Amino acid sequence: MFKKVLLSLGFVAAVAFAQGAAPAETAPVAEAAAPAVDSAAAPAAESASSVETELKQEIAIRDSVMAVQGESCDAEKDSLRKALEVEQAKSANWEKSYETMKNDNAVCAQALGVSLGVNEKKKEEVADAKSIGSSMATTSFLGGAAIGILIFWLITRN
Repeated sequence: MFKKVLLSLGFVAAVAFAQGAAPAETAPVAEAAAPAVDSAAAPAAESASSVETELKQEIAIRDSVMAVQGESCDAEKDSLRKALEVEQAKSANWEKSYETMKNDNAVCAQALGVSLGVNEKKKEEVADAKSIGSSMATTSFLGGAAIGILIFWLITRN
């Protein structure tokens, strides 16, 4: 804000000097007066014209300051508008990325659930196959032992 005020004052001073007038803070330099025809009318006319000149200078300075401030406001508005557009674009991009990640996460979670289900099913099948295999081996061993004892009994019985 200070920078804008400083630039505005610099611009006002430059405009005032370019127009041939002194800045508003300093008093105008008195010029040598031309010989007046009427001594009573001359001071009144001179003071009226100096007041009018002073007012015109102040109005010109005020208008130039207002123009500079208006331009800086327009520039700031444009800057803020562009920043808002950039932020809106970023927000839309982030929302799109979030939705994509959410969908990908849902697909991955579903695939993981299916994979875990398949793995559990395979583990159960392997456990069932092991239990069946061990029971068959035990049954086969016991059957062989029973046949062996029966044969031994038949041989020794005679």
